[in-house]
Amino acid sequence: MIDRQLDAGSGIPLWAQLAEVLREEIEVGHFDERFPSEPELVELFKVSRSTVREAIRYLRSEGYLEARQGKGTFVVASESFDSLRSHRFSLAGRIAESGLEEVARLLWKGLVYDADLAKSLELSSDEFFLIERLRGSRQESFALERAYLPRVNPASFDCVDLTKAGSLYSVLQSGTGITVTAGSDEVSAAMPSEREASLLGIAEKDPVLVVERRAYSRHELVEFRRTTLVPARVRFRAEWGR
Repeated sequence: MIDRQLDAGSGIPLWAQLAEVLREEIEVGHFDERFPSEPELVELFKVSRSTVREAIRYLRSEGYLEARQGKGTFVVASESFDSLRSHRFSLAGRIAESGLEEVARLLWKGLVYDADLAKSLELSSDEFFLIERLRGSRQESFALERAYLPRVNPASFDCVDLTKAGSLYSVLQSGTGITVTAGSDEVSAAMPSEREASLLGIAEKDPVLVVERRAYSRHELVEFRRTTLVPARVRFRAEWGR
C-alpha cells in the first residue's frame, strides 16, 4: 500500500506529483506483479480520473509503462526496463525506502554564470538557473544538491515550492514542457569543502560521495547536477540483469 499523499497546495500539478510517486514505486519493484487500475489510483490518491490518466500518459512517454488493448496498463518488462532503471540514482527513492519522510531546504535559486562548466558541458551559453537544496529527513541531512539548468525560464519556478520532496523533473515537465528522457550518473569519492561539511553536519575529514548527473531531453542537455552525499546516511544501489 502506498502511504504518500499529494499536495494540492504545491506549485507542482497533481498529475506530475502522482507520476513521480508512481515512478519511484516502479523503480523499487512494487508494481512488477500488477499495476493499479485507474479507479484504484483515483480512490487511493483522491484525485480525478483525468489526473490519473495524465500521469500514466507521462510515464508511458518515459518508457515506464505500456498499454495493452483490452487488458490495461503494465510496467514495461524487466528485460526492456533494466537499462532505464539500473543506473538512475534517485535520492527520493532511497529516502522512501528507509521509511523516513523526506524534507528539503532551499538554500538558493537564481541565475549564475559559469564559463568553465559551460565549456565542460560543450554549451555555447554560460548562463544557468541554479537550484541549491539540502535534502534529507527531519532528523538529519543526507545530501547537498546543486542543479544547473540551462535554457529554462526562471519564471517557471516562481510559484513552485522547492522545499517539497521529490524530483525537479516534474517541475521541468509542467513548467517548461521539457521531458527528461535519458542521462548518466558518475559517482566518485571526495573530501567535503568547509561549507559542505557545515551544511551536512559532518567533519571536513569525513569523505563524501559525489554524484554528477547529465540529463537530456532526447539529444539536448537540460540539466547538470552535482549531489554531495553522506555515505553513512544513504545507500547507492544499481540493479542489473533480469
